[in-house]
Amino acid sequence: MSADKKLNPNGHQLSVKLAESRQSGERKPSGQVINVAGVGRFVSTAYEQLRNAAEYAQEHLLIQNAIRRFFVRNLSFQNHNQPSQTIAEELVIELTQSGYIQNNTILVSVVNKLGKSIQKYYENYWRMKLSGADDRIAESWTLDLLSLKSEDVLLPGAIQTDYLQFAYHHYCGILDKKAFALNKAEVDEFEVSVYVAVHRALFKSDIAAVRYDMQKLYKASDSNINEYIDFHQNIDKVFASELTNKIVRYINKYGAPLRILKSMIADSDNVAELMADSAQFDRAYTNQIKKEYRKSEKKLNGGLLKSIVFLLITKTLVGFAIEVPYDLITTGVVLMVPLIVNMLTPIVYLALLRLGFQLPGDANARAIRLYADDMLYGDINQVNLYPSIKEKKYPVSFTIAYALLFLTVFAGVSYILMILDFNIVQGVMFFMFLAAASFLGFRLSRIVRELELVTVKPGILMTIRDLIFTPFTFLGKWISDKYQKVNVVALVLDTFIELPLKTVLRLLRQWTGFIDDKKDSF
Repeated sequence: MSADKKLNPNGHQLSVKLAESRQSGERKPSGQVINVAGVGRFVSTAYEQLRNAAEYAQEHLLIQNAIRRFFVRNLSFQNHNQPSQTIAEELVIELTQSGYIQNNTILVSVVNKLGKSIQKYYENYWRMKLSGADDRIAESWTLDLLSLKSEDVLLPGAIQTDYLQFAYHHYCGILDKKAFALNKAEVDEFEVSVYVAVHRALFKSDIAAVRYDMQKLYKASDSNINEYIDFHQNIDKVFASELTNKIVRYINKYGAPLRILKSMIADSDNVAELMADSAQFDRAYTNQIKKEYRKSEKKLNGGLLKSIVFLLITKTLVGFAIEVPYDLITTGVVLMVPLIVNMLTPIVYLALLRLGFQLPGDANARAIRLYADDMLYGDINQVNLYPSIKEKKYPVSFTIAYALLFLTVFAGVSYILMILDFNIVQGVMFFMFLAAASFLGFRLSRIVRELELVTVKPGILMTIRDLIFTPFTFLGKWISDKYQKVNVVALVLDTFIELPLKTVLRLLRQWTGFIDDKKDSF
């Protein structure tokens, strides 16, 4: 790749924005900071680790979820009570003690600014409720905006916005609108769906992150509360639309070059300078590909450990709550063989699955480099350089065979469990946890797939494995969707551990402050 290539308009815009963001990031504001005492920090951090393991959320969503839980505990959505004047400071203290924020880094002025935003969003909830909005939906929107606004104020990320705009313009330039939009309504919605799809596919953003960003992007005003409600209803609609889902699937499949560029921007301060020389950038980008391969190995191992811990916590709680009592009631003793099989089978399956994951090879790396070169230095109108959407149609017999496969696998496993003298409860538990393990394994496989631009066809053993476990993966996806809506384990932790724990820690901090004041008065 020659060194005399010039950046195309979209690449040039990214370079300029990155340089500006780096310069503004070097000018750190000064002023009085919040100092958080170390009382209860170890206990609070340990609990967060347990809570996060029970929820199995994406790493970048952990602080957002912690903030959301804070507001659920500290704001009333049944009675119109004004939030405490110190609620923003309490949030900073809790996040610092839980290890999400470094101590002595948050300015008092920032906390005061956040406090006003909390008051505003909370008042908007009551305005939406008075205007006829559904209570639960209005509460969910408010918690979305509160959690993301708090994260944005406390941990701003301007560079993420620069990259998001670049990726959005890239896909708007290369995607054939006619191949995705099937009617006039979808044609009108296409650009918005691309923006949301970039959020979902490249940033793994949930609806809360998309909602907050779209409100900032469109500068949505709350002066007319009915228009404000309509705006957020449209966000819900676009986020879940089939058009957006279709674009997400495309970006998920062919987004490896952009994911690597995103990581490169996050890891390096001089990407803007590198982009000025295409040969220099190519060398740095090639090194980044190798770096991402190494990071993926660590992610796979960490993800495996996290999945096993999640299964152990959930299985232990469910076992003591359901399986053991059922055995004692029906047989008078705890049946150890089914209990051990239910505990170990999902974990062993996950471990074996991890051994089968292989990172992409040199052919994939070359394809990614060529894509990145065209993306930054090529003609953005040459859409034929990029993979096109492929709508595959299969005969009805395939669907029938697929359904029969599900029935055959489930029937075969049920027969084996009957031979092992599993009762109905133990059988259901086996299916649930093997399905959960299969879905967690599928999520682990996405770590590798996200780096693939050249897909390698699976061998015969992998094909057989997929045939057997695909039904469990689909069942696991269904269970995961239901589990996220009603996470019993997380609900138990929030109600019986987090609420009293955080209350005691807050009282302990207040008591410590009281004692310090008394000492000062001597």
